[in-house]
Amino acid sequence: MNCEYKKVGSIILAYPKSFKNNFNKASNVIEELVGKIPNDINIQMTLSSPRDLDELFDKVGNERAIQPIIIEDWDGIWLRDCIGFINDSKLVKPIYFPMYCDYRFRWKYFKKINQLSKEVIASFIGKEMIDIPLIWDGGNLINNHQYGLMTSKIIEDNPSFSKFYIERMVEEYLGIKPIVIPRQKEDVIGHIDGFASFVDDSKLAVSLYPNLPFLKEDNIYLDEILSIADNIDLKTVRIHDRPIDQSIKCQCKKKNRSICYTVSKGIYINNIILNNTVILPQYTFPTRRETDFYNQVNKEIYEQNGFKVETVNCDALSQFGGSLHCLSFIH
Repeated sequence: MNCEYKKVGSIILAYPKSFKNNFNKASNVIEELVGKIPNDINIQMTLSSPRDLDELFDKVGNERAIQPIIIEDWDGIWLRDCIGFINDSKLVKPIYFPMYCDYRFRWKYFKKINQLSKEVIASFIGKEMIDIPLIWDGGNLINNHQYGLMTSKIIEDNPSFSKFYIERMVEEYLGIKPIVIPRQKEDVIGHIDGFASFVDDSKLAVSLYPNLPFLKEDNIYLDEILSIADNIDLKTVRIHDRPIDQSIKCQCKKKNRSICYTVSKGIYINNIILNNTVILPQYTFPTRRETDFYNQVNKEIYEQNGFKVETVNCDALSQFGGSLHCLSFIH
């Protein structure tokens, strides 16, 4: 199965300038990201309006070639979650229907993106598409050819199947040994790529959070990930993440609340590896001291691990609960 730290040639993104939802507020992130992608990587862009391509070139210059596809009804930015997984000559496509707290209010939207994502696959990837009958977001898998780490959200989202059956399906379709990690109980999204990512075949990057009261359960959870990594003989490197205690409004009104999601500001582990380059998110914290420390320390860690580092400010993107890894699909 394809691994993100292996040789890649293309990246798929979405430019939300004309989207009729709030994702258009993240357009500046895509504009900055395009300028940081190495020249040997082919940029493939999903847009909802042909005029947006001209506007993008006005912002970033027309020196870089961009391969576009115009899908009028497209208005999603999380390409990682809806496209699927490449396994050699095939694209394995799960069902994109995120079972988050408010999914009952958004099922038409998810159904639309799931269907239109097949047009993106056909236009940009050009591999035979194989459906796997699992509800599964792409952000809930990281792998190193041998092991595939995911959270128990995949079990929760597919109650018709036993854990054993789901694991066998993953193994058969993707050729990796699945390792299911219990989901952090307060994490509605349940994506493993918010906590860890592979750096190479034998090394797993794992978030390191500060010792703050609201992060107590998260730190216990990160210790569990470290223990699992040790059990399968993986080396680990810690990435200094600094989550912010700020929620995002949702529609579920669970227990008279409507703020089940958490912003992704401060999550550096959710980055993009493009061959020998890593593109890291950057964030602005309440104090200059924290901003400088976290933005610099993670850059140094990846440089020490042999990467050239580029950075993109993701303050606007973080308000939607995801970061650079979430909005990109590489192949």
